Amino acid sequence: MPHFTLKQLKYFIAVVECQSIAEASRQQHIAQPSISIAIKTLEEMFDQQFFIRHHAQGVSITPSGQRFYEKAKTLLQLAWQFEQNSRADNDMVSGTVSVGCFETAAPLYMPRLIAGFKKIYPDITLHVHDGEQHEISHGLQRGRFDLAFLYDLDLDGTISKEHLNAPEKPYALLPAGHPLASRSRVTLAELSTEPMILLDVVPSKHYFINIFREKGYSPAIAYSSPSIEMVRCMVGQGLGFSLLVTRPIIPVTYDGQSVKCVEIMDEMKSSQLAMAYLCNSEPTRPTRLFMDYCRSVDLGLPPMT
Repeated sequence: MPHFTLKQLKYFIAVVECQSIAEASRQQHIAQPSISIAIKTLEEMFDQQFFIRHHAQGVSITPSGQRFYEKAKTLLQLAWQFEQNSRADNDMVSGTVSVGCFETAAPLYMPRLIAGFKKIYPDITLHVHDGEQHEISHGLQRGRFDLAFLYDLDLDGTISKEHLNAPEKPYALLPAGHPLASRSRVTLAELSTEPMILLDVVPSKHYFINIFREKGYSPAIAYSSPSIEMVRCMVGQGLGFSLLVTRPIIPVTYDGQSVKCVEIMDEMKSSQLAMAYLCNSEPTRPTRLFMDYCRSVDLGLPPMT
């Protein structure tokens, strides 16, 4: 009967996902020979070739390696759940929760959720990563995250989701001195004649562009940026308008310019922030406690003037 370790499986999975022993060693903070030995040992134990080595070009997985990868991933996830649930059986609940959050929503919600949760469960460690939606979704699928906070746009059926706020319509962000900024509401037709500053992250950029296209409008994209604050600063400097969903409370940009949120009259698809986890993976007890806390918090924000 083969005798292998969870650490060997961890190194194997890292090589599969990095497609490179060198990159896996960097991510795992371990020397390349150690990872190479772990892979060779597993291949000898199971009498299978899991990888095809390419000189100076990484590795590619074999069909038997792919099947072994799926089983190894499931086993490591079960081991993780076992460890976390066992720790959480103590009167003093402890453990670790790895959380991914879409980058534009993260600054607005995550610090508040973390601070409130830590007051109740100081011995549970929260590891938080913010990034683009596809990165967070991919991390959830790969087992990197126990839980993810994403906008409910283009999420597939493998992800179980729960909305944390009411549907939100996009709003127009305008320089405070712009003629349209004095209005309580504007139309997409009016905005479409102005230069647009596009929040250039997926799925936000497609969502905002399609809002105009579905009405037959094509605003000129003057500038774009993946940073929501860069977008706000460009609007504040009078370089154009933007469409956004996330509403920072203070109507002032990083560089001290005033901006104004204006509602849009047209009917359009709303978006919602969702708390998500894999359908085929039972959340650990620490994860469930964090989910319960998130459900208890009102994520609504005061309207921005």
